[in-house]
Amino acid sequence: MAMVPNVVTTVEGEKPLFEKVALQLELSEAWARDSFTGQTVLDEIADEPSSDGWRYLASLIVCDALRRAIPSLDIVLTPNGFGIVSNSNVAPASKERIERLITQMASQRDHFINMLLADLGLRESWQDSEQFSWFTASLLQSPKACVTAVYDRQREGQQWDQFLQLRSRAVTIEDAIAEKWISYEVMAQLRYELAIVNNATVHQVALKVRACVLSELRGNTRNHWDLDRIVNYIRKNADIFPDWATSDTAKLYNDPTVFKNKKNSSGYFF
Repeated sequence: MAMVPNVVTTVEGEKPLFEKVALQLELSEAWARDSFTGQTVLDEIADEPSSDGWRYLASLIVCDALRRAIPSLDIVLTPNGFGIVSNSNVAPASKERIERLITQMASQRDHFINMLLADLGLRESWQDSEQFSWFTASLLQSPKACVTAVYDRQREGQQWDQFLQLRSRAVTIEDAIAEKWISYEVMAQLRYELAIVNNATVHQVALKVRACVLSELRGNTRNHWDLDRIVNYIRKNADIFPDWATSDTAKLYNDPTVFKNKKNSSGYFF
């Protein structure tokens, strides 16, 4: 209950807020487990109540649960049907205020999603999870990566939903860049590096490629000049990018076979 904001003391016979949102808390915890942590890491964080990871995860769950529960908190079932909770001193909140509160809870949830993902990146145990594999299948690995570059500011509280939409588009762009410039092998290396931040040089290259992807998501044309520069850097640093040389994409950059004009060749010219 310490994680639930604006809790008031209940009167006799009234359900505590915790009981009112218990179902939503269970749903939100399951969503957080399936979307971000996996069961093993969830249990690990649950055993660290004084850690930042615990605070981020618990806050995320509470905000999401309240977002789910708010529309029904002022609704009661009476013998005559559903009604709105009210008395002579307290009037029900307007639809606009309810919507703003739901948006605020969603916005706070999105903030803690970013904080949690940063914490998860520091945990080796997370690297064995399906969730880690999903996030590292793209260069867009958190909503924060897109905040200043792409998001529609008019859609406050929908950062996570926008991230999912942008990420789906980003993967298509990334695959095209991998095929013609980076190679799928190096792209996988860059995606992994963004998650664990182990090599500063590789990390910087990953950020540059991601910047190209974000630019396209904003509606700009593909930046061939920047991508050519990145590929040249990768080619010159084979010790850092060892998988480049043996990739199919690298073959596109090999010297073309010299054509020899022979009399028995089709299309022979004098």
